[in-house]
Amino acid sequence: MNVPKHSFIVWLAVQQRLVTKDRLLKFGIITDAVCDMCLAHQEDHHHLLYGCPFSAQSLELFERLVNINMPLVGVFGMGTSPALSFFLEEAVVLAAMVALVYHIWTVRNKCRIELQLPRPCRVLADVQATARLHRMIKT
Repeated sequence: MNVPKHSFIVWLAVQQRLVTKDRLLKFGIITDAVCDMCLAHQEDHHHLLYGCPFSAQSLELFERLVNINMPLVGVFGMGTSPALSFFLEEAVVLAAMVALVYHIWTVRNKCRIELQLPRPCRVLADVQATARLHRMIKT
């Protein structure tokens, strides 16, 4: 049920191979690894997907949308959470989670390149639009 480019980004995130600022710093490409979204912490995979206030708020909105309380396993433990077993269509929720990670990544890139940070509700709207397009969840 996933969009292929969403699956690819999540696969990179699970492998911790996204081009985050901590990786660029490690290779000497940049000299500053501060997160572009919160301007407070070093950007790494965990911060980008959970620790950043923007991502945390996006995840909270997502949890309310699908009526689930996700443990902190998130993308690194996708499909292993007992909380997901309550859903008859677990694949639908996982596909929406994949879309959420993808849209957080695209927001990060937009923030880095265009210096624009949309509100977390915009990310959720993009996830919902993707879901509607693929008939995954109903609002």
